[in-house]
Amino acid sequence: MDYKSLLSKLEIYKKKYKVTSLGKSQFNRDIFAVEKSSGVGLSTAFLIAGMHAREHITVDLVCKMLDDGLFDDIQEFNICIIVMSNPDGIELCTGGVLTAPEKFRKTILGINLDSQDFSLWKANGLGVDLNNNFDAKFGTNIGSTIPSSQGFAGWFAESAKETKLIADYTRSIKPFITISFHSKGEEIYYNFFQSGFELQRDKLIAERFAASTGYEIKNPEMISSGGYKDWCISELKIPSLTIEVGNDNLIHPISVNHLSEIYEHHKFIAKDLKFAYNIVRDKNNV
Repeated sequence: MDYKSLLSKLEIYKKKYKVTSLGKSQFNRDIFAVEKSSGVGLSTAFLIAGMHAREHITVDLVCKMLDDGLFDDIQEFNICIIVMSNPDGIELCTGGVLTAPEKFRKTILGINLDSQDFSLWKANGLGVDLNNNFDAKFGTNIGSTIPSSQGFAGWFAESAKETKLIADYTRSIKPFITISFHSKGEEIYYNFFQSGFELQRDKLIAERFAASTGYEIKNPEMISSGGYKDWCISELKIPSLTIEVGNDNLIHPISVNHLSEIYEHHKFIAKDLKFAYNIVRDKNNV
């Protein structure tokens, strides 16, 4: 889903949900949150999609969840979804360099090795990989030391406008759990050097999501750094999952033609979030 299509969706969502802008991306596009409120003062489950540009199938996924009202029966806590974390990168991926402001196009083409094909682009508009730009072992295990289509962590933690907005918003709403949708591989990650009761708590939640989705739990913590999940676990001490949607045999970017089969794995997300809420409440007195 591209940014224009998302804006059309949001006009529909405004009739049912609270839609707010966290602020502007590097290229002046709004980063939107859609909230299903169950009551003032309740805890929040925070879902994020579209952080990597070529993984924009995750935007379609969370929008279908909203379209089908998967969260409507939740009363115990609020749901908040950043539906497209990286609008500039997604526009590059879906529409090419002309979607960027003219003054940046030469730089962006240089980053992309002068190729007009941005279909495999992961970064934001200026070549920062947002899921390496959070303050969690920042700058280690990086794929590039300069702006790139993927793997460049940025000049310092939260240097990207998009990352800073997401981190600040997360701090402000103090979620009890975060779920980051990426693609692909049908895998779930929940580890980032937590221990004791936090590790036990997070494992229980990950196992529930794995059973529901049919996905496999993997532990990439020794090669992971700067990720949103990593930051939430290390900084906020809350359970945080990365869910890689889509079979590994699919080709990036995953076509919307595969949305239905991906969606089938996630139809019980409301029950999974309720399970997580009860686990966190019992162990942390939420």
